Amino acid sequence: MNDSIAEDGNHPRARLTPASIASVAVGGLLLCTWFWISLALLVTGISLLPALGSGLLLLLPWLLLMQLIVRIERRRAVAIHGLRVILPAQRSSRRQGVAGWLQNRWFELGTGAFWRGLLHHHLAILVTGLFFLAFVVLLWCGWKGAEIALVHGPVELGSRELSQVALAVISSVCVLLAAVMLGLGALADRGLARGLISGSEGDLREQVAELAERRQGAVDAAAQERLRIERDLHDGVQPRLVNLAMTLGIARSAIRADPDRAERLVGEAHAEAKGVMTDLRQLARGIHPAVLTDRGLDAALSALAARSRIPVTLDVDLSTTGGPALDREREAVAYFVVAEALTNIAKHAAASRAEVTVDQDQGTLHVRIRDDGRGGARVHRDGHSTGLAGLTDRVRATGGVLELSSPPGGGTQLHARIPLTSEATTTRAMTRPTTEETLR
Repeated sequence: MNDSIAEDGNHPRARLTPASIASVAVGGLLLCTWFWISLALLVTGISLLPALGSGLLLLLPWLLLMQLIVRIERRRAVAIHGLRVILPAQRSSRRQGVAGWLQNRWFELGTGAFWRGLLHHHLAILVTGLFFLAFVVLLWCGWKGAEIALVHGPVELGSRELSQVALAVISSVCVLLAAVMLGLGALADRGLARGLISGSEGDLREQVAELAERRQGAVDAAAQERLRIERDLHDGVQPRLVNLAMTLGIARSAIRADPDRAERLVGEAHAEAKGVMTDLRQLARGIHPAVLTDRGLDAALSALAARSRIPVTLDVDLSTTGGPALDREREAVAYFVVAEALTNIAKHAAASRAEVTVDQDQGTLHVRIRDDGRGGARVHRDGHSTGLAGLTDRVRATGGVLELSSPPGGGTQLHARIPLTSEATTTRAMTRPTTEETLR
């Protein structure tokens, strides 16, 4: 769903369309059928709960069906009434398969948006159904009045006589009121949708808080990167440049007194200059590797695996079937997740091998790195060993999730889930970005 109730920057004006009129007729049909079935299931399920919880056999299927209906109602509000639906950020399961699906359904039951949608569904049926029944009654009265005026002529009501003209006027008024009932039903349906499922000020506040958290993640990631570059320059390149300058200074003073020594020192300075150039290339690669821009994520990860000091099994599948494309920002995030993970494995894990898997699934980029090392990895924000904290901030800035599982002695597994579209980062894909640490 979209992220505001405004259309084209303003609140859309109420308007009657054939679709909105038809929705009133559908509401009348549902009032005579599904409305009472739904209430009967709810009341029966609640009344059977004391009987060893047997009412759950009715309530659970009813709640699952209601979740589907609420989604349909949101789409109907967008398609028929032109509203834009606000959905606050919602927890998402980190499990896979049926267990993950069931946990997502449980999380949805805990949201106010679902219960407002459930209330809206039944109120909308009740209100539009009553307006439709009023339409049917008034239309029938108008038809009967016209029939009496044309077939039977004047009608006596007590001491008064209604002429054919009066009957025609009454018939016309009834038909007009019937049409008004349809219009009022459509407007009432739109008002209920706007008030209950299009969102609220609280939802907007949650969205603002979510975006502020992601912005803070981007700021933290940038700060971590700046500190890393400063540390690499100060501890790596700067001392070598100072040593190079000192070597050249000694060589210059020894040119006339000891040419052989000067030549040897110049050779050392030349070798040192090459080493500094290598360090600078490595530093530039750490900022943004050229191969990532020139040849894409697959080639960049292949280069990382080739340079790794431990054997790396790499599996990259970025094929898409009409889904969202992988942009440069998310390519860079995926690259640095793998790069930092492989660096940590080489330095700290004492692992003999590592596996890297990158694939796309339903608008999400999955990056998984596993090793068979000592485990025990943690996210630190105390100024020491903050590599995983930096990765957490990078992934969080995209609206994604970084999961860490590192039991002592059981190896380490990182799983980054990176949404591929802006919509996915601000709506119900809606995963609240965190880093999960699991000890098994």
